[in-house]
Order: sequence, then C-alpha cells, then structure tokens
Amino acid sequence: MNNNKLQRVLLAYSSRPPIMDYLASALRARGITVELVHLDQNTWFDRVVIHYVNKYLHSLRVMPKSQNLFQQHPLAHRNFRSEVLLDAARRFKPDLTVLIRGISVRPDVLAALREMAPLMAWWVEREERVEEAIKEIELFDWYFFMNSSCVERAAELAHHHSSLLVHAVDPACFYRMPEVEKKYDICFVGNWSLKRQRFLEQVLQNSSGNVAIYGGKWRKKCWRNPKLLRCIKGKYIDGTELVELYNQSRIVLNVTNWGFGEGLQRSGVNMRVLEVPATGAFLLTDDSRDLRSYFTPGRDLAVYSDVADCLRQIRFYLDHPAEREAIAAAGEALVRSAYTYSQITDQLLLAYDKIGQQR
Repeated sequence: MNNNKLQRVLLAYSSRPPIMDYLASALRARGITVELVHLDQNTWFDRVVIHYVNKYLHSLRVMPKSQNLFQQHPLAHRNFRSEVLLDAARRFKPDLTVLIRGISVRPDVLAALREMAPLMAWWVEREERVEEAIKEIELFDWYFFMNSSCVERAAELAHHHSSLLVHAVDPACFYRMPEVEKKYDICFVGNWSLKRQRFLEQVLQNSSGNVAIYGGKWRKKCWRNPKLLRCIKGKYIDGTELVELYNQSRIVLNVTNWGFGEGLQRSGVNMRVLEVPATGAFLLTDDSRDLRSYFTPGRDLAVYSDVADCLRQIRFYLDHPAEREAIAAAGEALVRSAYTYSQITDQLLLAYDKIGQQR
C-alpha cells in the first residue's frame, strides 16, 4: 500500500517491550520517517524523592493511594514525560502522532499534539482497564484496542472512531535457529503473579522438572520454594537470548495474567502468542475468543482449558515430537505470513486516510 501524504510519524511508548522499534521498522520500510519518544524516561527527583515520599505516606495511610504528593511538580514523572513528548513533537513536526497507551500523558499535552497533527492511540493494556481508555478516547482522532471487548465497550458508548488492532510479530527479530538443540522440556516467560506461580507449581509436580522460568519478581516471591526456585533462570529476557530460549524449548507455555474471565470470556492475545510460533517453537496457551479468530487450536498451536488439560497436553506432546513439530511448523508459517507489523502499518494508513477525510 502506498500513501504519499504520510511522511513523518512520531511514536511514543516505553522502551520495554520494544513495540515501538518493531513498528518503526515497518513504517521505515514504507519510506516513512519515524521518531521515537520513550515515555519511561524519568528524573532522579521523581525516582529518589517523589516515589518514596508517596510510598511512605500511602503505607502510613496518611494519604489515600488515589492521591500523589508533588503531582503538579514539573519533575514528577507524568509531567516530565508529557513535556518531553510535546517538545519532541514541536521539534519533529510529525504528520501523525501515535501513542501506544498504558502510560498516561496530560490531557492538555494531548490537545496540543492533536492541534499539530492527527493523533492516534493503541491500547495494549489489560481489558480490565478499559474505562481509563474510555475517559480519554475523545482526545484522539482514532483509538485502536488490542481487545475486542474494549472495541465493543467503546461502541456501546457511541465512540465510533475505534477499531481492533491485535499484536503482531517482527519476523526479522523472531526466527527459527536450526542449529540450536532442544534443552528444556518447558519454558515460561512472564512476570510473577500468584496465579502463574500456582499454575507452574502444578506443572512441576507433574513433570520431569526440566523447566526454565524467566520474568520479574520470581526469585523475590518464590525464595521459599526450592523446586520452583531451581527453575528460575533470570529476570527480563529479550532479543537474541529470548529467541534462543524459545528454540531450545520443546514446549513454550503461556499463562495469561489478565482478562475479564478465563478462556473464551477473555478477549485479546498477548505478544507471546505471535512471537513464539514465529521462532518455529511449539506454543501451549490458554484460550481467548480473539485467539480463535486468528488460529486454529490443534493446527497452529495448542490450547488448554484448565490446569488438568494443560498437564495432559504437556505429557502428550512431549511423548509425540512429530505431532508437536508439525503444529509448530504450521504456526510458524501462519504468523510469519499474516500477522506482522507490515499488516499493522496497513491499518494505521487506512485510519490515517479516514481521519484525513473527516478533518
């Protein structure tokens, strides 16, 4: 798709996960100039003073958690990142600004950005936080959601400038490593939660224990669980190291940590559901209604309904490598052809054209 009008795009999000980098690469492949603003940059005053003063006052219940001291201070994180974003827009002069949402920006800054150029958002946070997005949706020219339930909620409230935009994968960053041998029966990548801990405890009780776990807070929360602790290999993992881990694993397990419910009650798919198959690895994941719009369980990946079903499928696919590898290969072919950031760029350009017709 060619679009001669759109030449300069400003992207804003955090540095992790590197969604902006993937999207920027796809936009640049279309000849579009891209500038990135990392909204997780902060000041020492916020980190050292504001954060700990607020934490102390909240702990003592001197101040409710809904309030923050210094929230009007220019060095407070929200104010600082908002001004950094605004300065970047004034300097770069974009034709389009895209904010990947979850990290908030002041409304007055959003209004100023929209005066300069069309303003889009892409909500990639939990569907449970949808009301936060609804409160700001009219401040944007177009609002994408990664969850179909959020699109439905926006439509209920007559916000018709929104649509579904699911995650994608950058094939240049997630790929098969044919020379890498299988090392782990199971791997799991994701931050600690009690739900995930209890799930993996069941997996360990019913497996060989040849499991690798990566993610934040696992060691801190599980130091009294020696069996689980032995499986924790590190905290945050990305890049080539993450791709190698997936290639080393016979089964990559996904345990989703958000949603209005379980299984088909949940909507949306996380990045792992796209990235794992792109490496040629076998994915065993929990369900969602959006997942079934893009994958066929048992053909492109494996889907479990509960812990017992997960354990049954782990045993089956470890014992049947041919079936496991056939599913992994089908998932790899599907994801690498149909769910890339090139397709996301197509949707951004279509929305940009719609905005141009309305402005």
